[in-house]
Amino acid sequence: METSENLWIAVVIALAVGFIVGVIVARLAPRLSGGNSASTQAQLESLQLRFEEYQQEVASHFNTTASLVSRLNRNYQDIQEHLGQAAVELAPDDMTRQRLLAALDQEPEPGSRERIEPVFDTLEPPRDYADKPVEEPGTLSEEFGARRG
Repeated sequence: METSENLWIAVVIALAVGFIVGVIVARLAPRLSGGNSASTQAQLESLQLRFEEYQQEVASHFNTTASLVSRLNRNYQDIQEHLGQAAVELAPDDMTRQRLLAALDQEPEPGSRERIEPVFDTLEPPRDYADKPVEEPGTLSEEFGARRG
């Protein structure tokens, strides 16, 4: 009988200890996971803020680039006008004036630059020997340079 009482007491103590451990874990679990959740949320908000700043920087960059390209185009047109006026005012004769104005009006098309042919396509490599007629012996032949007579 004592063994069955001891068994029941051990079971009751085990249940009590399990209940107490469960209550403690249940109370600490939200605090532990809540701390991780808060830091993860803070990291997410930080990344979101950095991404929005990056988007603003990219938009600002492209606006500045568009402005600079526009200014470059205006400067190019001003230079063209200046050269045209100089050709009219400074050209010594009508023929030269006409050629200068025609050259200013021509704008090269993209990709229309003259293609330079490679020089190596038409050249032969240097030879270590001289051409000879087929009927003559070569320099390595035993009869080469020998006089018969």
